[in-house]
Formats: sequence, structure tokens, C-alpha cells
Amino acid sequence: MSVTWDPGDGSALLTCTGAGTPWHRGLDPKAPSPDCGHTFARASDFVSGGVFTVTATAHWRVAWHGAGQAGAFPDLMSTAAVAVQVEEVQTVSDGPT
Repeated sequence: MSVTWDPGDGSALLTCTGAGTPWHRGLDPKAPSPDCGHTFARASDFVSGGVFTVTATAHWRVAWHGAGQAGAFPDLMSTAAVAVQVEEVQTVSDGPT
């Protein structure tokens, strides 16, 4: 299984293997993703509607067997999208460059 993400902010597509890390209470929202992630570099207020449309496409294969037969359904996929408003992007500087 893999998931291909389009962050909707003009950056490159990101393909992550596996289903990702499930969220649970107590995770630090500021911590980097342990397996696959994206950081927005700018706020979404410059785009029409003020949101980025984030799209995730899950890719998987199904193998089956029964009644003395077997088979596979390769390359199945499902896509979903959600509007994400990025209000603020902060920059940390360690001094003049």
C-alpha cells in the first residue's frame, strides 16, 4: 500500500509507503512526521478561496482465494480531498547570513 499526497500548494507530489502513523492523543503536533510528511512553506491566504486543496490517493492490491480459485486485483486506488487553511508560517533565524 502507498499514499500519494498533493499538498495543493504547488510543491511536488509526495508518495508514502504504508498507511502512515495513526494519530493519537498526546502526539506533539509540532514534531516532524516519523514516516512521511509535508511542511507548508507559506500561508494559504494568497490563493483563491484562502485554502489549499490537499488530495490523498491510496494505492493498494487485493489478493483473494476461495472455492479452489485465487486471484488478485492490482492497482486499486481511492482518492479524497480536503480544504486546508494555513493561517501562519513562522521562520526561525539563527543570525544574519
